[in-house]
Amino acid sequence: MSLAQRRPELRLREGTREPASLAPAMIEACRAASLQIGGPTLPRLGITSTIRGEGRTSVALAMARVQREDYGRSVLLVDLDFDNPKLAGLCGCRAWPGLAELSRGALLGDVEQPVADGITLIAAGAPDGSAPRIITDIQRGEVLERAAKDYDVLIADLPPLLGCTFGQAVAAWFPDLLLVVRTRVTPVARIREATAHLPVEPKVLLNGAHSDLPRWLRNLTGR
Repeated sequence: MSLAQRRPELRLREGTREPASLAPAMIEACRAASLQIGGPTLPRLGITSTIRGEGRTSVALAMARVQREDYGRSVLLVDLDFDNPKLAGLCGCRAWPGLAELSRGALLGDVEQPVADGITLIAAGAPDGSAPRIITDIQRGEVLERAAKDYDVLIADLPPLLGCTFGQAVAAWFPDLLLVVRTRVTPVARIREATAHLPVEPKVLLNGAHSDLPRWLRNLTGR
């Protein structure tokens, strides 16, 4: 029996709404990317980007849907972008309590929110102006490990690699990374700068046309 079958259903909370609809093309792109990074065996995935505005949060929700709908897995979505959290709004959930409160001792059941059948969200919560401190507490307290133990896969919406003081540090927590690139928008030099010191080579999901991508970036996409 899988974790998805064993896990009890969470009830919708007052004030929540339906998650945002996602373009079929994005779902298909995430389906192809999922196969490249483990498919039904993927335990933990971080979704990042070079800069803001590349579609990272939508991709995180789309990857969760693929893991649930294609493989029947239970999914825990978490928002680690404490500077500009957007995942709760996209999922139709409350912005808090979330990871920040969990790192300060809140109960897991108080911060979990159902998004859809088999998909649960832990929002970023309210960091109270000290995002780097929350990141440190999450790592020291093994908060993600404890939260994810009853789920088949953890998918995290990470902060961008550039323009965030803890973007690179949080990306290093994940053995599998997906870098969302909005082509014709993100300068290639910035992509190189963002990925130069990552401990793992990310897979790249292209958000837009890609005919003008340089060869080194096309190689990362598997195209």
